[in-house]
Amino acid sequence: MPKFDIHTHGIEIKESLITYNLIHAVIAEVEESEEALPKHGIRNAEKKFTSIKGLLSDSRLLNEARHILGKEPQVVRVIFFDKTPDKNWFVTWHQDKTVTLSIRKEIEGWGPWTLKDKTHHVQPSLDVLNQMLTFRVHLDPSGTENGCLKVIPCSHEKGFLKQNEIDEIVNNTEPVFCEVNSGDAVIMRPHILHSSSKSILPEHRRVVHVEFSGYELPNGINWA
Repeated sequence: MPKFDIHTHGIEIKESLITYNLIHAVIAEVEESEEALPKHGIRNAEKKFTSIKGLLSDSRLLNEARHILGKEPQVVRVIFFDKTPDKNWFVTWHQDKTVTLSIRKEIEGWGPWTLKDKTHHVQPSLDVLNQMLTFRVHLDPSGTENGCLKVIPCSHEKGFLKQNEIDEIVNNTEPVFCEVNSGDAVIMRPHILHSSSKSILPEHRRVVHVEFSGYELPNGINWA
């Protein structure tokens, strides 16, 4: 993968961000858990696994988020994914445009609202997403054969995109394949265009998806 910078391109890869001990702890706890693994991941993962909650307090992860945001990072959402031959899926090109909040409260320029896993989701204004980061912390190596992430650099700069606009960009732009090793993190703006293919290898592709924000919420509201 060419060298990209989060500030210029909306995407970069930080190698060896997470230690083997943290990786092993998460894998071991998830494998021992009776929590059913839905096809598209476990939401609110930090509330269900102590190892993932511990990962969120890791100084390397927080310092990286703090350095990029220029503010104290606040956790918005955490999801655990595992793409395997039994739980395998294709993700079409899209932008992540929602955040999770502790309560539903009308905010000008935010909407529509949905409820997933008993958690309120809402699309905020664009300036909120511009103050957010997604860290995809990889617990396993990920390449083209096991459905690694694909992105279109700088596409977040185009704001919220309609489906026909997404199709035009995808049809006229060469995507970047984010091939990574265990312990690496793909760091991206949530609303950068991204996708992934089905895995064709009988291996795990475990990812802890963490969203951070530097945006200060209105009084009385917290990130879920």
